[in-house]
Amino acid sequence: MNQESPKEKILIVDDFPASVKILASKLAEDYHVLTAASASAALEIIQAEPPDLILLDIMMPVMDGYELCRLLKQHEKFHHIPVIFVTARTEEDDEEKGFALGAVDYLVKPFSAAIVKARVRTHLELKRHREHLEKMVEERTHDLHKALKLLQAKKESEFRQAAEIHSGRLAALGEMATSMAHEINQPLNVISITVQGWQLLHRRGLLTKEKMLHDVQVLLDNVCRITRLIDHVRTLGHPSQDIGNFYLQDVVKDALSLCRMQFLNHGITINVAIDDNVPPVKAVQAEFEQVLLNLLSNSRYALAEKKVGDADFEPTVNIAVCRRDDKVCLAIEDNGGGIEPMAEEYVFEPFFTTKPVGQGTGLGLSISRQLMLKFDGDLVLINSPGQGARFEVLLPG
Repeated sequence: MNQESPKEKILIVDDFPASVKILASKLAEDYHVLTAASASAALEIIQAEPPDLILLDIMMPVMDGYELCRLLKQHEKFHHIPVIFVTARTEEDDEEKGFALGAVDYLVKPFSAAIVKARVRTHLELKRHREHLEKMVEERTHDLHKALKLLQAKKESEFRQAAEIHSGRLAALGEMATSMAHEINQPLNVISITVQGWQLLHRRGLLTKEKMLHDVQVLLDNVCRITRLIDHVRTLGHPSQDIGNFYLQDVVKDALSLCRMQFLNHGITINVAIDDNVPPVKAVQAEFEQVLLNLLSNSRYALAEKKVGDADFEPTVNIAVCRRDDKVCLAIEDNGGGIEPMAEEYVFEPFFTTKPVGQGTGLGLSISRQLMLKFDGDLVLINSPGQGARFEVLLPG
């Protein structure tokens, strides 16, 4: 006999009993509902029994909803819990502040219980999708460790090189799965909020044909964006081995479409400078993009680590495509402090890494350089200890 899945937990935080009663009675049909009449009581519940989603009033004594939301988003254990503000405050600045603090939605009293249930259902579905993608990353990482154990047991150089490249691709795919989760969340939220806006306007008798026709294009644009992301990841997961001509600026655009949100979430500024007169290069485009994603991932890690120890630090990545004599050059430069001088000569060696145990395989740079050498190119490091590191990919132009 199959056991039913436990109901997802919804925490309602509001000091107005009537609002709590209305919400709780409607949501209890589908969810396990917890209630708190103050922010301090909510914190006790969250620490003891973390909910799957929080419906949070703003105007409460002692500690308001904004402050409680800020505390949760700063806490490593609770920052992932979706927060929906439910409030009588209708000013645009209030709504903007709520989203800036990390809330996923903002509902104004008086509300329709049906609308609240729809919003709750939508954001729980988004949360489940995000957790599913994170699980995919964990599984990819597990597969990577298994591949590494096999790799270390083999001595033949030809098999070793092939296994290294395959392991690097698994790592890149795991990175891309995380990146795609961030990138897809944004258009999903736009679609969700647009449709729910229609519901609200319809309920008030304000929904017009012109409004719907205008918003349909917004919905289609966001659906197309999600489709492009999925198709692109599918292509990278099963790359063609055909050598062809392509422009580096196109690869930069594709790579940033997969990982830009991760940089923004870490407060990292990305600057891109493209020389439009640069000719195409000849290589396997998917493998070149793997190299670029490896370099961007390394820069993001170095910058995020430095920012942890320096709150005033302004992390920056500069990406440039230009001519270098008879070569085409793609440069990735960051201000993350560079590489220790004693480690410079080893950065392209297999299994060498400066990251803590379990956070790096030591294969990314080694594989990247092997791939560039295969196409008569090179990958070089220009290191400035204490300031930053610059990696240059060079290919015949």
